[in-house]
Amino acid sequence: MAFTAEKEALVVDSWNAIKADAAELGLKFFLRIFEITPSSSGLFPFLRDTSVPLEKNPKLKRHAMSVFAMTCEAAVQLRKLGRVIVKETTIKHLGATHAKAGITSEHFELMRYALLETIREAVPYMWSPKMRNAWAESYDQLVEAIKKEMRSVGKYEFAPEARYTKEEESLVVESWDIIKQDAAALGLKFFMRIFEIAPSSSGLFSFLRNSDVPIGQNPKLKRHAMTVFSMTCHSAVQLQRIGKVIVRDTTIRNLGATHLKAGVSNEHFEVMKYALLETIKEAVPHMWSDKMREAWGKAYDKLVAAIKEEMKPIPRALQATGFTGAEEDFVLGSWNVMKENAGTLGLNFFLKIFEIAPSASSLFSFLRDSRVSLAQNPKLRRHAMAVFSMTCDSAVQLHTLGKVMVKDTTLTKLGQVHSMAGITQEHFEVMRFALLDTIKEAVPHMWCPEMRNAWAKAYDKLTEAIQEEMKTPADSTIVKYRLSSPNFTAEKEALVHDSWNAMQKDSPNLGLKFFLRIFEIAPSTIGLFSFLRNADVPLHKNPKLKRHAMIVFSMTCDSATQLRRAGKVVVKETTLQKLGNTHFKAGVMTEHFELTRYALLETIKEAVPYMWSAQMKNAWAEAFDNLAAAIKEEMRAHPSL
Repeated sequence: MAFTAEKEALVVDSWNAIKADAAELGLKFFLRIFEITPSSSGLFPFLRDTSVPLEKNPKLKRHAMSVFAMTCEAAVQLRKLGRVIVKETTIKHLGATHAKAGITSEHFELMRYALLETIREAVPYMWSPKMRNAWAESYDQLVEAIKKEMRSVGKYEFAPEARYTKEEESLVVESWDIIKQDAAALGLKFFMRIFEIAPSSSGLFSFLRNSDVPIGQNPKLKRHAMTVFSMTCHSAVQLQRIGKVIVRDTTIRNLGATHLKAGVSNEHFEVMKYALLETIKEAVPHMWSDKMREAWGKAYDKLVAAIKEEMKPIPRALQATGFTGAEEDFVLGSWNVMKENAGTLGLNFFLKIFEIAPSASSLFSFLRDSRVSLAQNPKLRRHAMAVFSMTCDSAVQLHTLGKVMVKDTTLTKLGQVHSMAGITQEHFEVMRFALLDTIKEAVPHMWCPEMRNAWAKAYDKLTEAIQEEMKTPADSTIVKYRLSSPNFTAEKEALVHDSWNAMQKDSPNLGLKFFLRIFEIAPSTIGLFSFLRNADVPLHKNPKLKRHAMIVFSMTCDSATQLRRAGKVVVKETTLQKLGNTHFKAGVMTEHFELTRYALLETIKEAVPYMWSAQMKNAWAEAFDNLAAAIKEEMRAHPSL
């Protein structure tokens, strides 16, 4: 970008106004840098072992004036010379010096911020957005020239912890009580200040990288900023009382792994500290004092020290999940949105399971003899929230930890419980479908194929781990239905008959949809069909499946429409005895019948949405139940049973 005459004039005019004061301004410039990132003073050997205060250190004063003047002089001659020139040294020498000292991009960014703030305070009457941009551009060109000469980037040790007193906690608590109601706005201010000081830090957040939404308007940033700000402040207010760092809605280990994966450095933590303190200072100016600043600073340092302790690479032995960082981001982003509503979502999750497989409710002892409706059952609500939260929590840390972890229990215990309850592969698959459907409904604005795949993979990893701990899953028993038909009223028959007439011409397409929905809910059911086991044709294109699906769908619907008229279950082109034998040999279980029922009702609902009602759903369900009961009667009568 060309440095125009207008920009040059703005830089020259302001430099002419301040250069007589370069010594004082240079010192202010460096003191501001050290205020933002105290550890950067360690980059200067003449500051490391001295007891002289920074503002009185003669070596720092000389160095600060030299650097400030050199930076400004390079700016004023940029357009005239057409390239970056520095007095009394060379760009190559500066590159080597900065590389040897371990200067990073974050250091250059905070120096930029400190420089602009120093000049703004020196000439407030001249300052304008145009002047700011002119100085920023000239500084950026100087930095770019230095970076070209730099060879490597150094690393730094973490600062030691300091003792946190009860008095300091009270200062933190009092100020947090005032600002917490405005946490959303302050969280965004906190992050906007971070990005102002170190613009490149926005690249640490995947949801900001390719977004064309202005940062200040980004809804994902707003949520993340409020969460981080509140978590940071909450950890501070309870530090002295609890005696250790505690974070809500996550773990220190998870934070450590997340920060490590994102490439967060010591400089990032220090920029955050400065931004946090400045944000709180602006929020409670009437309470602010050096003591309060020290209290908040100390609490923040404790949190950071705890996070840094966990910033260790994951051992290779644990990196076997195949769950990528990108998949974890999808899962974590949606879970952060859902977790505050985990109680309701957990109940929705279980009600969806019972809708697909009603007999699954009998797996829970607290539901068997209860007269309370499922939706109102307090024990189910608690259990559902616990299971939903555990499932989601295990998903969000899968990549970070490199293995499946569950809170408040162990995989061994889960394996034993599921084995004793008689949980089958079909139960796990129904749960998988219900989980994905629940999350899809909870975050429709975020849902996409990539997110679905991420959640599905995480769930599969959890169930694989549980199944490893299951001894011998109990066989699902065939439930014997009593055929109370024909208690199928004329009204129900009419509802079934009218909708079947509307669908009949499209039965090939609907039959295929019906079966594909079954396979979506429980993929293992594909193995029940011999003609699908070794087929390399996609399911939706398989001609044998298309024929079979149309026959089964039509037979099911035909049996429904004649149930009342015939006074019993009748099936065309076969017999119930043959159906019973076929289903028995294939290993069909109660869960299969139930998910078939669900898939049938969903297929009909989509086919005739303008006719669909609760009464029609009940009519079709009752007709299917009679058919299933008749088939099961014949399965019981099979000679091998």
